[in-house]
Amino acid sequence: MMAKQPNILFILTDQQRKDTLAAYDPAHVCMTPNIDALMAQSVTFENAYTTCPICAPARATLQTGLYPMHHGMLTNSYNYGNMVQELPNTPDLLPHQLAGQGYLTGYTGKWHLGSGVYAVQHDEYLKHYMGNIHFAEFDKNFDSVPTTIGYTGDDFPGHGFGGFGFPEYKQWLADQGKSVKIERILRGYYEGHQAGQITSGVDTSVDQFLIDRTEHYLKNFQDEGKPWYFQLNFWGPHEPYFVPSEFLHQYDDIDIPEWPNWQDTPGTQKPRIHDLKRGNIDTWEDLVPIIKHYYAEITHIDYQIGRLITWLKQNNLYDDTLIVFSSDHGESLGIHGGLFDKAIFMYEETCSIPLSYKLPQQTTASRRPQLVTNADLFSTILDYAGAPAANRDRDGQSMRPLIEDKPVAWPDTAVVECSGIGSELFSQRMLRKGHMKYVFNSGDIDELYDLKNDPHERTNLIDAPGYQTALHSLRLAMQQWMIDHADNLVYEFNHLRLPLAERRLSNPGKPFSWE
Repeated sequence: MMAKQPNILFILTDQQRKDTLAAYDPAHVCMTPNIDALMAQSVTFENAYTTCPICAPARATLQTGLYPMHHGMLTNSYNYGNMVQELPNTPDLLPHQLAGQGYLTGYTGKWHLGSGVYAVQHDEYLKHYMGNIHFAEFDKNFDSVPTTIGYTGDDFPGHGFGGFGFPEYKQWLADQGKSVKIERILRGYYEGHQAGQITSGVDTSVDQFLIDRTEHYLKNFQDEGKPWYFQLNFWGPHEPYFVPSEFLHQYDDIDIPEWPNWQDTPGTQKPRIHDLKRGNIDTWEDLVPIIKHYYAEITHIDYQIGRLITWLKQNNLYDDTLIVFSSDHGESLGIHGGLFDKAIFMYEETCSIPLSYKLPQQTTASRRPQLVTNADLFSTILDYAGAPAANRDRDGQSMRPLIEDKPVAWPDTAVVECSGIGSELFSQRMLRKGHMKYVFNSGDIDELYDLKNDPHERTNLIDAPGYQTALHSLRLAMQQWMIDHADNLVYEFNHLRLPLAERRLSNPGKPFSWE
């Protein structure tokens, strides 16, 4: 029998493709024995999506339960097009809501929801490109880090770039009389990205440091005797793919099969905006070493999760803890002719995410087919903590009835948004309904995919004669979702994609009245 208020451990990886896990791809090459064992005791969602395939927007959704268009972090902090640079400290945030239910709340690892005023004002890169922009956060002198919004734990401002530069990590190394050494660095496959080997041993890695920090905080929470929520956030497998040699060598003799969508169907039309993320890779053989570093980092993270699970069991916490496993978004890694990173395109590899819940005392696996998003995660965590629906359901709703296999009315669509990345402003919405997927690309060609017949999205069916009825139906579904969710892009979408009569009939705005 599950405790009324279980301990909740949320393990979040960064930029992990779900096909790296056996639960999603039985033929997968990536070695993840500990995560696979965890998911063998969990409820796994087959069709989970991020609200946005970019780090900061997706992570702000986890803390707010809102789509990026409503929490304001439309892209990464201090990039063009972002409305909010530091996550505002409001009573609705996850840690405050959990505290209201009597929970201790903790956090370690990647943050990326604020860099801090001093850091921004003294960052040479930002100073060069942002000039003298005086952000609103400067006047408030507001630094958004975990401990300023209600968490106990570690403050690692900004992106972190793998976590190697933070003083806490360096002190952890110094306390052990160790130092980290990264060698054999690969560059040039995509601008600014790197892969390399940590040759100083796994016990000098950032991931090992994060597990030590997690165990430290959980021991303190256990001593206080209250229910707790803890969020463990790995920087990997997001690049830089710096991985201990011990794990990289596990892939020395492993053949990496070519992606089924390494190339698109000849003659198919794809949006030109995708070229923004096209790397400097010409052959599959050139790509394989990068994939091996990516897989090896996931295997390294898996090893560290195994360490933590062992510790939970040794400290009599495992059976009483709800363990959530997910990632903020996925990774392209060479798909569709050499695409890297994420954003700008809405392929399954970047928009769909792994998601599983291991309930206290659960020992068997089950699967759920419903379309869910990480906005639903906020509501679900608060539901298990005991929060009323009025406090927890914002842009999402609790997955608890789905997890526990109870009747519930559930949406038949899922939507992903994007507003651009870096200095590229570009509005997109992706809608999934059944086995069909429609992508609205404002200012470029739209996309339509039949995931049943083309699961790897090689052929854009946007102009295919046999799919025009389905296309129109999906556009109407997109319009309705935008109206229901107060998505202001509906006006531009109506104007660009729907006939005049349908625009007028469905316009959510009210006529102006002088009275």
